[in-house]
Amino acid sequence: MSVRITSALSSIALLSSVLFVPQVAHAKALDQCGGVYLSVDSHCEFKPIQECETTCSTTSVEQVCAQKTYETCGKSCTVTDITSCKKSRSESCSKECETISSKSSHEVCVSECSDSCTSKAISDNHFHGDHGKCQHSCEHDCNAQCESSSTSDQTTDCETKCTSVVENECTEEVNRDCVLTCQTENYEDCQTETVNTCNTTCKDKGGALFCDGQFIGASDLQACADQLASEFSFDIDVTAHVTATVTDKNDGSKASTKCSFAPPTRGQGGVAVLGALAVLGAVLGRRRRRA
Repeated sequence: MSVRITSALSSIALLSSVLFVPQVAHAKALDQCGGVYLSVDSHCEFKPIQECETTCSTTSVEQVCAQKTYETCGKSCTVTDITSCKKSRSESCSKECETISSKSSHEVCVSECSDSCTSKAISDNHFHGDHGKCQHSCEHDCNAQCESSSTSDQTTDCETKCTSVVENECTEEVNRDCVLTCQTENYEDCQTETVNTCNTTCKDKGGALFCDGQFIGASDLQACADQLASEFSFDIDVTAHVTATVTDKNDGSKASTKCSFAPPTRGQGGVAVLGALAVLGAVLGRRRRRA
């Protein structure tokens, strides 16, 4: 009996697309998802192996490298004198009270900090002036610096709100050039390493998670998916699906079977393959008995 097998890893993205995010900014880094920050309108999905491998590019690791390089660079850049910055920022903030009256301290801090940082990074030719790298790095750096700002003080008086915003924004600003220079110097190595990690994750775990086109460097895909569900009500299936079509040469009939495998745990990398072979063997066995 000759058997023709057609197999394809189907994309789960359409079935597992992200639900709408609650309209509350998420101020904390997602520790189960590699420490990245997501915005209120982020879109996350699980990409199976074939689609996953084509997505692992230098542009898809910018968010991960922003996070990784900041971990090191943020610790080495620790200027604390923000007196002059606080004075000018406080005056500026007071003049914008009407503009920020309906926003939280965290929203104001991240928005103003990111815009200012990205513009400065590009003009100073950090990351060779690459807008994407500058933007992702600045967004991460500002989110990290603004973490302590409240996400629920929209109705707080302006002066109190400004105090929180200015304190965090100025700390980021006085260390900005040091941090961005350090991140630029370490970015290329991080980029190469993370693209390799992305491809390895695709192969070893049957796929990977991506949010807004960015690879999510989660060591445990299910734990990350669970945190996304908890924090944002995202519903993401991190199980890769395989569809196999078997053709019997004797009668030309076809039988289809579906099998799935979850990302293997440590030491169980072959379980998924064995499971798929077992299901396929059962189908072929039934064909032989009918013959």
